[in-house]
Amino acid sequence: MRHLPLLLLAALGAGCVAGEPLPFAPASADAAPHPGVLGPYPVGVRTETFVDTLRIDETTGEPRKLVTEIWYPAVEAAREGPFQSYALYDRIPEDLREGLSPEDLGTLTTEAVRDAAPRADGVTFPVVVFSHGKGGLREQSNYFTVFLASHGYVVASPDHQGDTTVDLLRELVEDGDLQEDTVMEAMAERPDDVVALLDLLRDGLGADDPLRPLLDFERVGCAGHSFGAYTCLVAGTIDYRVDAVVAHAPPSQDVVQLQSSVLMEEMPRPVLVQSAGLDRTLPEDTNAAALVSHLPAGQTWWLSLDAAGHFTYSDLCVLDVAAIDAALEIDASNTLTDGCGPENIATELAFPAIRTSGIGFFNAELRGSPASMQFLSQEALDAVAPDVGTFAAK
Repeated sequence: MRHLPLLLLAALGAGCVAGEPLPFAPASADAAPHPGVLGPYPVGVRTETFVDTLRIDETTGEPRKLVTEIWYPAVEAAREGPFQSYALYDRIPEDLREGLSPEDLGTLTTEAVRDAAPRADGVTFPVVVFSHGKGGLREQSNYFTVFLASHGYVVASPDHQGDTTVDLLRELVEDGDLQEDTVMEAMAERPDDVVALLDLLRDGLGADDPLRPLLDFERVGCAGHSFGAYTCLVAGTIDYRVDAVVAHAPPSQDVVQLQSSVLMEEMPRPVLVQSAGLDRTLPEDTNAAALVSHLPAGQTWWLSLDAAGHFTYSDLCVLDVAAIDAALEIDASNTLTDGCGPENIATELAFPAIRTSGIGFFNAELRGSPASMQFLSQEALDAVAPDVGTFAAK
C-alpha cells in the first residue's frame, strides 16, 4: 500500500525542511500533505528495553520492563529498504510452538528499516505513544505507526508487560480463559506505562544517542487500540504532557472513568474516536458512541466505519488466525469474525480511511497544520473510501 491514486496527493505542500531534500513538505503551518499515504520521511525502527525502577512486580520482585518498538524519521539512505518484517512465530515462546511453523502464522511487512540512522537535519519531531490492545503486541498496528512516523513523528509502542499476545496465549492454554485479576492489573498499570515511557524516552537514552535530538516533548500524542484506547484516554487525564488522543475501537466512558482523574465531560485533551459498526468485542453503540456522547463539544471528532470490526483497527487480519486457533487449540474465532471476516471492510479501504483522519488529526494538533483539519471531514473520508462510514465533529 505504498501509493494511492494521485488525486489524494492534491493537498501536498511544496516546500521542504533544511538538510537532506524531501519529496514534499511535511505538515506545518504552511503545508498539509495527505495523511492517508506515506509521508515524506523514510522510516527507521529500533527496539529498546526500558526498565521502570519505580515500579516493582509483586510476583517476581523485578522492576517493570517496557520493551518498546520505536519508529522515527530516518536518513534518505533508508528510503529503499531493506524493510523490516515481523514473523509472529518469533514472538511465541518455545513451549507454545508445538505444531506451529513460521509459515502457519504469517508475516507482517512494513516500510521501515531496522536500525536506520535517524534524521540529522536539526529538526525535532512530536512524540506519539502507541498502546496495543489487550493481548496485543507492540508491532500490531504497523499500518498506522509506520505511516505516522513517515509524516514526521517519533512513535514509541511498548509491550504492556503481562498483557501481550504471549501472555494471553499462555493464560488461555493454562487456564482456559481470561483471568479477572490480570485484567484489573492491566487497567491499573497501562496508563502508568505511558507516563513512565515518556520519562524514560526523555531520560533513558544516552547523551550520544542520535535519536535523542529528534524528540520534542512539547508536542506529545497518544494513540491506542481497544484496551490501548482506554490506556491513552486515561493517560490524557493524568499526564499533562499528552496533548492529543486517538482512540481506536475504545470502551465506554464508564470503563475509562475507573482510572481517569476527571469525568469524560471534562476531558482536557482533544480526542478523535475511531470505531467499528460491526464491533462484537466492544459494540459501538454502548462503547464508542457512549464515550463520544460524554466527551466535550468543540474538541471531539468521530469516525465510524460501518463494516469494520474490532480487529479491523490492527494488522491482525493479515495474519493466519485460523492457524493459531488450530495449532494452540484455543478459540480465536472472535478475531476471525470481528473484523477479519468476509462481511468486513477490506484493509485496502479501512487503513487509508483510518490514517486519513488519525494522522490528519495529529498533524493539526501536534504539527501546527490548520489546513490538515480538512481531513477530519465526511468529504475527506469519501475521497479515500466512498460509502464506508461517517465522520462527524462534535
